Amino acid sequence: MNEALITIIILLIACILLCLFISFVYIWLFIARKQTVYQYVGGRRKKVKKKKPFKERMMIPLLKGAVYLGPTAIKYPIVRRHEQYERMLLKAGNPYQLTLQDFYGFRYIIGISAYVFGWLYYILGLPFALYALLLFPVSTFFLPDIWLYFKAKERQEKISLDIPDFLDVVSVSLNAGASLDGAMVQVAKQMGGPLGEEIERFNREINLGVPRTKAYENLLYRNDAPELEMLIQSLIQGGELGVPVSRTFRVQADDLRSTRGFRAKEKAAKASPKVTAITTLTIVPSVFVLVLGLLFLNFIYNPEAFGLDIFLR
Repeated sequence: MNEALITIIILLIACILLCLFISFVYIWLFIARKQTVYQYVGGRRKKVKKKKPFKERMMIPLLKGAVYLGPTAIKYPIVRRHEQYERMLLKAGNPYQLTLQDFYGFRYIIGISAYVFGWLYYILGLPFALYALLLFPVSTFFLPDIWLYFKAKERQEKISLDIPDFLDVVSVSLNAGASLDGAMVQVAKQMGGPLGEEIERFNREINLGVPRTKAYENLLYRNDAPELEMLIQSLIQGGELGVPVSRTFRVQADDLRSTRGFRAKEKAAKASPKVTAITTLTIVPSVFVLVLGLLFLNFIYNPEAFGLDIFLR
């Protein structure tokens, strides 16, 4: 009886394992066929969550604090330059979707964070703690101004670099029979970037009924790239005088590329004097002080090397 019972149990376990194996095979075949069908018909794929960069993750609590302190900060600004900050935000493309009120709050949250850090630095008794407590919050309070300036400068430089390629593609589209507005919008969507965003915003204003002249003024108000200003002037003159815009765009693109090459050569030529000036004003005096300091210490602690031990007895 015992042997028969053991045999039955082994057979039952074998049947269960066989059923599980068949089930796994069918599940695997079903998933494989499902993926094949999705690939064939172009079905949905699982969205992979992209991990945000460390810089953006650090900015999230600061931005939340800026939104919270914004209404109070704009009422009591230490430096009241609303129009300048608003235009600078437009030039920078409203980074992190910052409004003028949020930017004032961002300045306050940076200053408060620096003040807290200064107190911790002072409590720990680290070197120059008092100077850090007094100067660090004041200096970091204006750090967002510098950040916004460089953001705006970087965006305008990107617009200047993209304009020659933009003009070439628009010129080809115009020669193919496309309308000016349609060609500009289509090329802007394909290129993307800051220039594409500005052209799309310009087109939305036109579709909403804003006069074309006013839309051009708004575009120039939001940007100060000289190449973009040349583009707008050529569009205005072409509309008034009836000049073929495609030919104007092609010639202007060649001129802008030549100008960009000259600017690159000019910057390269200015780099050498700057390096020389920095070397002269920083490295040479440091080496000079180091050599004199070593000689002075050697003179004090080892006068025999200079033959001056007779005078120092």
